[in-house]
Amino acid sequence: MKKHGFGLLVGVVLGSLGLAQQRVTIDFWHSMGGVLGEATEALVKDFNAAQNRITVRSQFVGSYDEGLNKLQAALRAGGQGRPHVIQVYDIGARFMADSGAVIPLEDLARANNFDLSQFVPQPRNYYTVDGKLYGLAFNSSNPILYFNARALEEAGIPYRNTWSLADLETAARRLTVKDASGKTLRYGLSIPIDSWFVEQFSYNSGQFFCNNENGRKARATEVTFNNPAAVAFLDTWARLVREGVAANTGRNWADSQSLFAQGQAAIAIYSTASLTGVLRQVGNRFQVRTAFYPYLQERNGTAIGGAAVYLIRGFPEAETQAAWEFIRFLLRPEIQAKWIIGTGYFPVVRGVTELPSVRQAYVRQPNYTTAVRQLETSKVNNASAGCLMGGFTEIRQIVQSAIEEALRGKPAQQALSEAKGRADAVLARYNASVRQ
Repeated sequence: MKKHGFGLLVGVVLGSLGLAQQRVTIDFWHSMGGVLGEATEALVKDFNAAQNRITVRSQFVGSYDEGLNKLQAALRAGGQGRPHVIQVYDIGARFMADSGAVIPLEDLARANNFDLSQFVPQPRNYYTVDGKLYGLAFNSSNPILYFNARALEEAGIPYRNTWSLADLETAARRLTVKDASGKTLRYGLSIPIDSWFVEQFSYNSGQFFCNNENGRKARATEVTFNNPAAVAFLDTWARLVREGVAANTGRNWADSQSLFAQGQAAIAIYSTASLTGVLRQVGNRFQVRTAFYPYLQERNGTAIGGAAVYLIRGFPEAETQAAWEFIRFLLRPEIQAKWIIGTGYFPVVRGVTELPSVRQAYVRQPNYTTAVRQLETSKVNNASAGCLMGGFTEIRQIVQSAIEEALRGKPAQQALSEAKGRADAVLARYNASVRQ
C-alpha cells in the first residue's frame, strides 16, 4: 500500500466534492461488546481525531443477530434509519449480497484505484459472492485448540501444531482423570455446542457444508452437513461425552471456558477471538498452548469466522465517499496492527505481521501467532472459503439441536441426516424469497 495513498484519496475526494469546510457525519453499527467493543470504539475515536472533515458516529446494536434484524427492519421501512456502514457476521454474507442494499466493496476499490491483491486471500475469498467482493473482513478469526501445557507434560504427550481427530481422541483419553468410582475429575476435552465447530471440521477435512461447492460455484440449494467428516466429528464427540472423557457444557461458551480455566478440562476448542479472555481467566494457574484445528484424514484449511463491514447504498455521494474513507482507514497497516494486538484477531491486508509492533506482541505472547500461521498454511479453495447460503442463522440452530441429540445418544449420522431435511426446507424458503 503506498504510504501517500490514503492522503491522496482524501484530497481527491474532498477536492472534487468541494467539502473542505463542511464536516460529514456517517453512522456505523457494530456488534462488538466488552473488550472487543472497547477496541472498536478506540478505532472510531482515532479516525475522528485524525482529520476534521468526517465524523463517524458509532452505535453498539447488540448481538450479530440483533444487528442484522435491525438492518432488515430499516430496509423494510424504506431504508429510513439505516447506517452508512454496518458490521455483519460471516454467515450473513449471502443475505447482504442478495439484499441489494450493499455497495460492493470491490466496486469502490476499483473506482478509487485500491489494489485488491493487498487483501489476505482467505478473508477476500470468504466475502466474495458471485465473483465480486462485497464486504471488508473486519474481525476475522478461526477455531483453534487450547491446551493445558502442564497437563500435557505430566501425561507425557508432546505438543505439536497439527492434530488429526484420532490424535485428539487419544490425547483426550490420556488426559482424563477419574476417581475410584469412575467420576470424572478432569475432562480430557471440552467443546461448546456450536454448529461452527462442525462447519469448520468439514472445511478443514476438505468437505463442503452446503452443495454447489459451498455455494461458491452456484447458489446453494441444499445442505451437506451430513458429510463423512462431520459425522465422524460428531460421533467422536458424542462417544467421548458418554464415556466421561469430554464435558458437555451446553451452548454457553463461557461455561466451557470456565471449566478449562479452572483446570477441569485439559483441552478445549474455541475461537482465536477467545484467546485474550481465556488467558485472563487462566491467569497463573498453568501455561496455555494453542494449536491448529483438527481434521479427519488430511488437513485442508479452516474458513474465517467473525464478521465484515459493509457500505450501505442510497446515501448522497459525499456520505458514501466519507464511509469509504473510513473503510480505507481500517485497512491502513498501522491501524490493522493496533486492532490485532488489542483483540487477537488476524490482519486482513498483507504485511501487517511484519511490523515491529506486531512482531514484538507476538514474541510476548506466541499463542497469538497460531491463528495467523493456520491461515497462512491453509489451502485456498471452495472448501476453506466456507459455506455461502441464505437462512444460515436458522440452519445453525438446527445443527446445534442435532448435536444435542447426538450427545444424548442418537447416532450422529441419523441426527445430522434428520437435521438436513429441516435445514433444506429453510434454505428452499430463503431461495424462493429472493430474486434468482
